[in-house]
Amino acid sequence: MRRSSSRRRFPAEVLALGGAVLLACPDASAQARDPAAAEALFDAGRAALQAKDYETACPKFRESYELDPAPGALLNLADCEEKRGRVATAWSIFRQLARDLPASDDRRPIAQARATALEGRVPRLTIRLAPGAPPDTAVQRAGIPVGAGSLGSALPVDPGEVQVTASAPGRKQKTFTLQLAEGAQAELLVAPEAPAAGGSAGPALPPKEGPRAAGSSAWRTAGWISAGVGAVGIGVGAVFGLRAIGKMGDAEDHCNEANVCAAEGIRLQEQGATAGTISTVAFVVGAAALGAGAVLVFTAPSSAPASSAPRATLGVVPGGAVATLVF
Repeated sequence: MRRSSSRRRFPAEVLALGGAVLLACPDASAQARDPAAAEALFDAGRAALQAKDYETACPKFRESYELDPAPGALLNLADCEEKRGRVATAWSIFRQLARDLPASDDRRPIAQARATALEGRVPRLTIRLAPGAPPDTAVQRAGIPVGAGSLGSALPVDPGEVQVTASAPGRKQKTFTLQLAEGAQAELLVAPEAPAAGGSAGPALPPKEGPRAAGSSAWRTAGWISAGVGAVGIGVGAVFGLRAIGKMGDAEDHCNEANVCAAEGIRLQEQGATAGTISTVAFVVGAAALGAGAVLVFTAPSSAPASSAPRATLGVVPGGAVATLVF
């Protein structure tokens, strides 16, 4: 594979698949050229490639291309990347060459054939937001942002370890790590860490001055009602908590150690996540209502003029909703 043919130049920008930039090559008119250094790096890369030292050869071909964009350097880079196992990267370069080389260039059919041969070996990863994940969740794969257009799409990635992170305002970042073999088809549900259960602001105390209930009995009645609502909420939280644990446990039978799941496993995970969210909300609201009821019961006045009933505002619950109980 020669470096150039009649010194033809190739487009200076090639993008790797999955959102990562393969070659950070600016426009040729703005990039400093050094053909002599490019030729020397190309020769050194060829020597390392023949010695099967791919970790040395690939960076030399890449830098040779950056210094003087010639298709021969790019074709050798694709060949080197394939040999060291980065089949998605190699596939993307061969496809770029097959598209952009002139029809008269005898390297074009070579690039087309190599891209076709690699097609079935390229792993593809579909990333989706898990149920309950905040809509403003920021997702990154290998440090590269995964935008809304990429979510839900099966994108080619190189085989091996893949790291995906999910973060959102007010939530801790969560990292997902999985191993992908050649030709693998995987789907990953991601979400940031769940908010702390103690994030509630707690019940507000009744004002020290102002309108009061018509009597201590009405005040205490409101307190007992609130406590009853709290007890029901805690009970509902316990039921859905057990359901979430059961669904997640069942899902493990359909997932491997890297959390890559079959369709049944994904369905069970979604059901478990939904039950877990309901459980968390029920526990937080139940605890807050129980606390508000206790406050009303123990602070009930002995006598007071008739007035409107007190309002107890509960703290913020997961998802940003504010639960308000009016007695």
